[in-house]
Amino acid sequence: MGIPYPLLFIPLFGLLSVIKLADTLHGLIVVYVALSIPFTVYMLTGFFRSLPSELADAAYIDGCGEIDTFWRVMLPLASPGIITAAIFNFIGLWNEYMLALIFITTDSNRPLSLGLYALQGSMQYTGDWVGLFAGVVIVMVPSIVFFIILSEKMISGITMGAVKS
Repeated sequence: MGIPYPLLFIPLFGLLSVIKLADTLHGLIVVYVALSIPFTVYMLTGFFRSLPSELADAAYIDGCGEIDTFWRVMLPLASPGIITAAIFNFIGLWNEYMLALIFITTDSNRPLSLGLYALQGSMQYTGDWVGLFAGVVIVMVPSIVFFIILSEKMISGITMGAVKS
């Protein structure tokens, strides 16, 4: 988490070239997942520490093993934190531009952020403001809908993970 993305460009591009995933959406997805894991683990670690350990002890006394306790007791209690992490990751990756610009070179593989930038670049000669604003709306609507649907759980997840026992 403490390493800025530009320091990772050359090693990641070399690694993706070696495993033949450069300029593919699968390679970009692998990079996105790998770079979002540290934030997600950091956020969920604080959240799971705020959950009462007495519930895990009660499940153990009732006969649940560690895996059953996690799946049946702790994971449902952690759903606000998981949803919060999902919202933050979705918004961060949906709006990501820099990694896609470096790793995707063909036009057919470009994500929406690069397509919107290409549309803005074409505005220099055409002045198609309607097309540009339509592209901006298309890019913004999924984030807004995702946030509106899950905002209550996100707010409870942020506040619950921040409390220190």
